[in-house]
Amino acid sequence: MLTWLQSGLRNTAHDASARTDALLHETTLRLAVTGLSRAGKTVFVTSLITNLLALGRGFDTLPRLHQRLAGQAAGSGAPSRLRSVRLVPPGSSETPLFDHACNLATLTAVEPNWPPRTDDLTETAIELVLDREGTFWKHLGPERLRLEILDYPGEWLLDLPMLNQSFQAWSRETLARLREAPRSLACAAFLEQLPTVEPGARVEHERLRRLHGLYRDGLHACQNEYGLRLLQPGRFLCPGPRADAPFMWFFPLDEVPDHPLRGTTAALLEERFEAYKADMRARFFETHFARFDRQILLVDVLGALHSGRDAFLDTEQALALIAGCLTYKQDWGSLWSRQSAIERVAFVATKADHVPHNHRTNLCHLLRDLVEGAREPVGKQPVSFHTAASVLSTTDTTIEVDGIARDVVRGTPLGSGTAKLFDPGIVPAGRPPKDFWSRRRFVLPVFEPPRMEAGGLKGIPHLGTDEVLTTILSDKL
Repeated sequence: MLTWLQSGLRNTAHDASARTDALLHETTLRLAVTGLSRAGKTVFVTSLITNLLALGRGFDTLPRLHQRLAGQAAGSGAPSRLRSVRLVPPGSSETPLFDHACNLATLTAVEPNWPPRTDDLTETAIELVLDREGTFWKHLGPERLRLEILDYPGEWLLDLPMLNQSFQAWSRETLARLREAPRSLACAAFLEQLPTVEPGARVEHERLRRLHGLYRDGLHACQNEYGLRLLQPGRFLCPGPRADAPFMWFFPLDEVPDHPLRGTTAALLEERFEAYKADMRARFFETHFARFDRQILLVDVLGALHSGRDAFLDTEQALALIAGCLTYKQDWGSLWSRQSAIERVAFVATKADHVPHNHRTNLCHLLRDLVEGAREPVGKQPVSFHTAASVLSTTDTTIEVDGIARDVVRGTPLGSGTAKLFDPGIVPAGRPPKDFWSRRRFVLPVFEPPRMEAGGLKGIPHLGTDEVLTTILSDKL
């Protein structure tokens, strides 16, 4: 009994000491990274971690961050306040670990390639040990900045409006969009079968599941063939865990009665719709989203621009929904017991290495125009706009066409083995005029990653990642 008591007292003292140490010396920030399909979340997080670790080894992989940590005298070779950087070993979290080692190995292989996309929430933590600023604070010793980085699909944010909708309202709104081109083309098989479904008829389980499959396939076609982004539910595209659970087997229905009878098709689909919303609240919005401190939102603006007017306008509408839930501390009433803790948001136009240097300012202005035109002002909350390439895969060059110099980029298209010139054309500084869409469109190439040292010990060449990180963390550095 005495031994047990002594052990308990030692554990209590140890816990109290650890809490005091964390209070005095440690700051924890939950940094969320998201983006719609093909925006490059996995590569961004891999590059960010790799370059932070390399910075801790003394390589100047993140110049803006190094300058911030060295103070005003950075240009004269002032020492950085950064002492070390390390990946924090995983604890007992239920959230899957972001596989940095595997993703980095893919990028730095003899034949480098892009790591596979993720369709679930993942997390990792990285710790920066910093010398304190100020004579008084230096006596306390170094401080630790712990970044808990969470990577999650941006498609899940598009489910946020659904949480306040009834199945009837969601079905009406969704089908109205679905019956307009190009969605009507992508979802033709589903729309053809939908009139055969009787809302008040008894449930035919296998038939309803086939209809769900047609609806889900239609959403994938909207995304892959037409570049559309405003697609609900988001987990039909990026399912995460329990992808084949029965509550996922629903679809929008015509003429949903106000109070469908139990045992009917409408009642079952409504029940699954409500169960899906409850699962999203419990597994993501309440447990993760409400606890984010900082948010980086990656946007493939170039991809939307080159996919045509329909895809561009659809991306704008999707951004309107996402920007609204990221840039407000909302009172969600019965949906959440607390407000969002998001303090800073950085919007980033990715794949900036696909355009030459003098077009990147326009790309940033275009992103700002899309986001600010899609939402109301956010008051004092810091919101920033950037362009970035997580892995720099091109070089800028100039060619002459009919005696006129044109800025282009040079890169190696994936699988070709041969470097080629790429002219992205004009990047507008705001919403394109109508005549812009009548011009020739082309597919945005996927360039091979550059050859890098195995293991990425000296970092990954990038464009603008250091500016994004320094801006989002500036008040904590």
